[in-house]
Amino acid sequence: MDSALVTLVFVAWNDRAHLTRALDAAVATGWPVIVVDNASSDGTAEYVRLRVPEAQLVAADRNLGFAGGVNAGLHESHTPWAVILNPDIVLTRHAVQRMLEAGMAGADIGAVGAQLVGADGAPQPTYSLRRFPTLGTWAADLLLLDHLWPDNPASRHYLAADLDRSRDQDVEQPAAACLLIRRAAFDAVGGFDTRFHPAWFEDVDFCQRLRGAGWRIRYVAGAEVAHEGGVAMRALGLGSFATIWYRNLLRYVGKHGTWPARLLIRPLIVVGMLLRAALSLLRRRPADARAYLKVIPLAFEA
Repeated sequence: MDSALVTLVFVAWNDRAHLTRALDAAVATGWPVIVVDNASSDGTAEYVRLRVPEAQLVAADRNLGFAGGVNAGLHESHTPWAVILNPDIVLTRHAVQRMLEAGMAGADIGAVGAQLVGADGAPQPTYSLRRFPTLGTWAADLLLLDHLWPDNPASRHYLAADLDRSRDQDVEQPAAACLLIRRAAFDAVGGFDTRFHPAWFEDVDFCQRLRGAGWRIRYVAGAEVAHEGGVAMRALGLGSFATIWYRNLLRYVGKHGTWPARLLIRPLIVVGMLLRAALSLLRRRPADARAYLKVIPLAFEA
């Protein structure tokens, strides 16, 4: 594969510990690497600048969020394809080649997802591939139905549990932790929406806009990449994570949801947070209960 064909773009925020492995693997592929550092305070930018000079560093003066970081990274790239990457992804040249082959198989393919596997080599099906969320999806989650009945139809549909993950196929929403994007498709839909700040739902929104504009999205089972997962959530803590997650969920529903979803999502959030808070108190986790209760005012924001 030509080195001018694809750029590997990492978006990092206080991810130095993960980048030490991820960048070594990315540089070893031989393709150009860009690291967008979202004003980290852990020395990420200094590490990239001093220890990995092969990578181009884009040091933002503020946290652009994942969407803003992707946009900044692709602005600096000059290749027809780019792989956007979380810092907890360790990829191989073979995986990128498989994704490129799949992407170039059709002029209407706008993005290609990989199969994520854990450190033990086991697939991570709930990370790798999902369908677009629906009112049923959110109701099952917020009302804790998926905890009481994990195999319920709404959750199975959302998690694409019926799909054979050993087979390459067109999909709705592969993981943006490792996503190959055709530059022409990225430009055609205006890139990522930076209003989903700092993270979550920007990738779902991007995939939905791609498909709405007529682009296909492929999943390649043989493109396996190692993925840790949950890094940003652990770094933020439950309180900050929950606030960001549900605020961006509301933003997504306002942009893409059906009218029943837009009508019902706010009361569902209130009931869901009350249920979670009560359950946390029963488990003697008052800090978690307070974190969930702080989400409720979001449901009353304009």
